[in-house]
Amino acid sequence: MKVVLYFLYYLVSFFVLKSLFDLVMQLMFPTELDLYTNLISALIFSVFMTPLTFVLKKNKNKK
Repeated sequence: MKVVLYFLYYLVSFFVLKSLFDLVMQLMFPTELDLYTNLISALIFSVFMTPLTFVLKKNKNKK
């Protein structure tokens, strides 16, 4: 259950941050806001960060 919650946390937070960053960049440079690209990048970020979180927590508890 923890894995799913961490995965959803990373997915939603990175998606929101990337979308907000794109909106700010859109004000400076006229570009399109592509939500599918943001979703795919958030998915990739979540897939790599979820196991990394558990590995880092395990190493922290060993010390």
